Formats: sequence, structure tokens, C-alpha cells
Amino acid sequence: MIEEKNQEQTGGLPAAPPPLTTKDKLRAAWARLQCISLLRNHRIRTRTRRRVNGLTALICALPLARQLGDWLYALGFAGEYTLIRAGRSIRAAALWLAAVLLRGWNSVMDIAFPGARTVLRELFGPVYVFCRGVRNIWLYGDGVRRERGFWAGIVADVQYLGRGAVRYAGLLPRMVVYLLPLAALAVLLTVVQFTVGRPYTLAVEVNGTTVGNVANETVFDAAREDVLQRVNYAGASGDAEVTIEPTYRLATSSDVLDEGQMANAILSAVSDEISEGTALYLDGELTAVCAEGSQLQLYLSSLLEPYEDPDDPNVSVNFNREVTVEQGLYLTGSFMDYADVVALLSGVRQAERVYTVVAGDSISLIATKNNLTTAELCELNGITTDTAIFPGDELIVTREEAMLEVQITRTVSWTEEIPFSTKQTQSSDYAFGTTRTVQEGENGVRTITAENVYATDGTMLGQTILSSEITKEPVDREIVVGTKLPSGSVAQVGNGTFIWPVPQYTGCSRWYSSTHKGVDIRAPAGTPIYASASGVVTKAGYERAGAGTGYGNSLIIDHGNGYSTLYSHCLSLTVSAGQAVRQGQLIGYVGSTGRSTGNHCHFEIRHNGRYLPPQNYFNK
Repeated sequence: MIEEKNQEQTGGLPAAPPPLTTKDKLRAAWARLQCISLLRNHRIRTRTRRRVNGLTALICALPLARQLGDWLYALGFAGEYTLIRAGRSIRAAALWLAAVLLRGWNSVMDIAFPGARTVLRELFGPVYVFCRGVRNIWLYGDGVRRERGFWAGIVADVQYLGRGAVRYAGLLPRMVVYLLPLAALAVLLTVVQFTVGRPYTLAVEVNGTTVGNVANETVFDAAREDVLQRVNYAGASGDAEVTIEPTYRLATSSDVLDEGQMANAILSAVSDEISEGTALYLDGELTAVCAEGSQLQLYLSSLLEPYEDPDDPNVSVNFNREVTVEQGLYLTGSFMDYADVVALLSGVRQAERVYTVVAGDSISLIATKNNLTTAELCELNGITTDTAIFPGDELIVTREEAMLEVQITRTVSWTEEIPFSTKQTQSSDYAFGTTRTVQEGENGVRTITAENVYATDGTMLGQTILSSEITKEPVDREIVVGTKLPSGSVAQVGNGTFIWPVPQYTGCSRWYSSTHKGVDIRAPAGTPIYASASGVVTKAGYERAGAGTGYGNSLIIDHGNGYSTLYSHCLSLTVSAGQAVRQGQLIGYVGSTGRSTGNHCHFEIRHNGRYLPPQNYFNK
């Protein structure tokens, strides 16, 4: 009906098939490619088969070909059989040897440890039977489960276990011997774990009453020290000066107190005359207690604020002493008025220091040097004006200094030249005394980063070298010195040369003399000091760690051949003992440490322990 209807619509002609889609075209093309590939593979296999058959026929047509094939087959079969027999023989020999060794081992064990086998059987026999029984139960029940289902297997396992229990009932007492130690071990481990896991603390007791718990003895000692400071510090009244000795015992608690909380708890337990206040600690020592904690914080911040620069990360402002402000409970009688605390911080204090006597000192001269009267100096040291003093003696002197000072720390960087050194060689090709420059020298460059500490008036109080990086290595100057004499013989040139340790400054406040064994090179604080010659640093440090008492920050360099140089009164050093240095290397900075009346570098040259006048090596 459909075809007739289509024919009617097309004028009696059959309807045209629908057009092929792109997908149908791709499938048809893929089918054609597969047919072509199968046909090509068939042709290749046919040609290969024909060639093999032809080659086989050709070989078979050769004389003795069949006999050769039979011989090769027999050879391969015989070789394989021979290898199999050899393997069997080796296996049998190994088993025989193992059996012999086992029998010998058993004989040795029976002789050395008679009855050991019986003991082992008695000890581990029940374990072996138990393990074998568990395995058999599993295998038996697994077979039943496969045939009759899961629950049938469980029932079979229970029945099998019951039969085994009845059969080996005599082994149960021996199994108890194994189980009891295991159970005891499990109980012991449980008890130990429970005991170790408990939070052990120290319960602090005052007058027989527990006031709290601390984590360890260190916290307890710190809290006790804090309490004693609060009670006995200089600002407390006489009525409050009591002695508190809390004790502790071991306890278990998860609630622990820190140092400050424990100190508050102890004070609460021993006195009713306590109040909450703010304590000021300077260098860890309780200095004052007041009730106006917020005002005290504002006052301390106001001292630092004028010198702070938030936009400069290289500047930091701090006090010359460690300042700590803490809230807590303190004896009421120890409180000070806020105005008195401010007056205390803005005042001065006496700081004790020691003066070492040098040659030429007298009691009156020492008193003058330290802004004291002769009577005050004698009173401090318990001496009289007639007391004899000698170089090296130490006297106590004092000077007033501010209770609290603001210090400005600034990180600075600068570059400086590294003087080149001169390498000198000798040659008999040139006349004695003549010098030829083979290579010109060139100074290097180093970048130094330091941390300078300044007072509010701009005076530098100290300097710490953070890093010293060489950005350009110096190029050594190379010279050749002639050694040929007119007579034709060869002379020996001296032991080298020294360079001026502070090249930028040549003025000296004092030269070498019978009473002064070096030169004092005048230069501002922080001026670089360089090694006068190459060598090894033998001493470096302050006073006795360096060149000795009175030299301050100082160092000594050994140049070999008996020569050495000394540099003292440095602001800071950049080398340490045992370090090798080259001529012109930075070793420190000019300062005024030790027995010094101004910034300078004291420089000495020694040879075999004998002092040499530096002016003989340099022009004044």
C-alpha cells in the first residue's frame, strides 16, 4: 500500500532512496578499507606459504637431508633428557645431604641438650595442635558451606570444635599455662598505659592549702621567684616584707596555671592586703607597682613615639633596658603613685663599674678621670690616700646614668674600597734595588651592612656588623725586585712590606717612644682598619681575649718570620682568632674601647717579641 501510494505521488515511478548521510559514507569507506586490508594480508600469507613450501621441498630434495633431520632430532632429545636426569640427580643429592645434616644436627642437639626436644614438644605441642585444629575447622566448615550453605557450615564448625574439645580435653590445663601469662601481660600494659597517660602536675601548697597546679618544676620556681620579688622589692613597705616559701607535691590534674596566675594565687592565699595593679620590670627586676596601668603604658609609648618612623623599616626604637609591664596581684603597701613612678623613670641611677689602674695613675688622678672626689673614691673602695696602688689593680668607680633611655637602632649599608696588596718576587735578571711593575694593582669594593645604635642626641653608642660582601675582588699589584749585584752575585731582599692600617687618615696623636710602643692613628669612630700584612690572627676579642688588659677590642696578626702587628681600641672586630687574613683585608673599625681617651687606632709592629718603631716603615 505504501509503495502504491508512493508510486501515485511520483507519477507511477518507484520512489528514490533517501540520500546517504556523512556518517553512512564514513562507515562505507571504513568497510572498503577493511576489505582491502584483509585481501592484501591473504595474498601475503599465500605467497609466504608458497615460498616456505618451496624451500622445504628443496631441502628435502638434497642428499642425506632426511638423515640430517633425524640426527638433529635425536641430538636434541638426548640433550634434553640428559639435562632432566642431571636435575633429578642434583635434587636427590641435595635432599640426601639435607637429611644427613638434619640427622647430624638432631644428634648434636640430643647430646648437647638432652631432653630439649621433649621440652619443646611439651611447650609448643599444644600451640601446634591448636593451630592445626583451627585450620581443620576452617577447611571442614568451608567444604560444608559450599555443599549445603552458610548456616550448615557454621553448625559443622561448632560440631567439629566440640569433638576436638572432647578429644583434646587433656591439653586444656596446659593451654591455661600459656593464657595466664598473656593475660597478666595484657593487664600490666593496660595499667602502665593508663598511668603514663594521666596528666601529672605539681600541686602548689601554701600553709597546708593547695592553691593550684603547675605543669612542671620550672614554672613553680619562676612563680615562687615572682612572688618573692613582689613581696620584697625595694618599693614595698616594711610591714609587707614577709617570707613566703610555697611547696609542691605530685598530683594529677588537667587544670594548670602559668607563672603569673600561680604567683597571684599564692599571694591571695597568704594575705588579704592585696590589690590588682600594674608592675614595671626593668631588666627582669621589679621596679615599681602602681594602679594606673593604662597611664603607665601611654607614658612609655610617649617616650618612644617621637623617634619612631613607621615608614622606615631600617629604624627601630627601644629602651636601653628591657621594659616589661604586667598585670597581677600585689601587696597593697607596695603601690606607688603614678607621679612617683614617672619621676623614678625620668631620674638617674648609679651604675657600678670597675676601673683598672695603669702606669702613672694615682688615686687623685683616677678620681678626676671618673668625676669623683678623692674622698668618694676612697670610700667606695675602703682605702685611704696613702694606699699604694699598682698597674693592673681594679678600683670601683661609679657614674650617674639615666634610669631609662631611648635608643635608636638603624640598619645602614655602605660601600668601601678594598686596598689591593702588592706581591713581590725576586729576580737575578735585574740589578739590585731596581723594581719592575709586572701588573698594576686595582682596589676592590665591598658592601658592608651594620646595625648602629644611637642616643637621642645622635651619638653612636655601638655598632654590630651584620654582613660584609665583596662585590669586586681587588687585583694584586705584582712587582719584581732585582737581586743582581755588580759583582755578579745575588743578594737577598727583606721580609716584605707593611701598609698603613688606616689609609684615609695619616695623622697620629702619639708616635712610638720609650714609654709608648706604637702609634695612635687619629680617626673618627667607625673608620675601617685593614691588615698591614698577610698572616694569621692569633688573638681577637675584648681585653684579655685580645691583645690584653687596657687594649679594649683588639687583635694580633702573626705574619711569619717573627713579625706580628697589633691593633687595639677598636669599636668592633670583623675577624676572629685562627682566621687567615690577607694584606689590606678589613679587620675592624676605629673606636675608643679599653683605656682610651678618644677614637683612635693603636698600631704596633713587633719582631721576635721586640717592639719596632712604625715610623721606620712609614714617613711621618
